[in-house]
Amino acid sequence: MRKAGGSVHREYSEPMSGFAVGAIAFLAGFVLCFLGRSAARIIMSMWGVFVGLATGGAIASAITGDSPLSTVLGWVVGILLGLLLGSLAYSFYSLAVAIVMGSIGYGFGAAIAVWLGGGATVVHIVGIIAGVLLAIAALVTNLPDALLIVLTASSGAAAMAGGIMLMLGVAVTSDFMVSDARTVVIQQRWWWVLLYGIAVVAGILVQSRSRRAEAIRNSWPHPVHP
Repeated sequence: MRKAGGSVHREYSEPMSGFAVGAIAFLAGFVLCFLGRSAARIIMSMWGVFVGLATGGAIASAITGDSPLSTVLGWVVGILLGLLLGSLAYSFYSLAVAIVMGSIGYGFGAAIAVWLGGGATVVHIVGIIAGVLLAIAALVTNLPDALLIVLTASSGAAAMAGGIMLMLGVAVTSDFMVSDARTVVIQQRWWWVLLYGIAVVAGILVQSRSRRAEAIRNSWPHPVHP
C-alpha cells in the first residue's frame, strides 16, 4: 500500500536501517579507534567488511533510488561486498592496507572538497584520488606506526560519532553518502565536535600505550600472498 509522495515501506524502513547501520558503524569505529594497531589483521578485516557494506549499500541506492541500506537489495549487495572485502583484507596484507587506508584517504579528501564547496562529483573524484595516494604512500612506507595510530583513531572516532547520530536520528544514512563522517559531525552542534575530538585523543593515547615492537605486516602469514 502506498501513500502520496512515497511508500509505507520506505517511511518505516529508513529509521530501522539507520539504527542498524549506526550500530554497525559505532562498533566498527570503536574497534578501529582503540585497537587499530594492536590487532591489525582482525581490525583491518572488520573495517573491510564495514567499507564493503557501505559501498554496496551506496551502489544499490544509486541503482534503485532508495535510501542506502533501506531495501533488501541494498543489504544483500552490502553484505556480499562486505564479506568479499573482509576476506581479502584478512588474506592479503597489501589489499588490507589498500582497503583501509584507501577508505580513510577518501574520507579526508571528500571532507576537504566539501569544505571548499565542491559539488558531489568533485567530492567523489577528490576522495578517490586522496584514497589512492594514501594507500600507495602507506604501502611504500610500510605503514608507519604513528601514521596508522593517528589515522585509525581519527577515522574510528568519526565512525563512532556518526553511528551515534544515526541511532539517535540526528542524521540519516543518505547524509554519509554525500559527505564524509567528519564533515557530517562538524556540521552538527559543538558538542558533537567535542565528542569526536575526545574520542580521537583517547584512541591515540590508548593505542600508543599498547604498541607492539613487531612490524604490522607480521600479523599476516605472508605479507602479500595468502
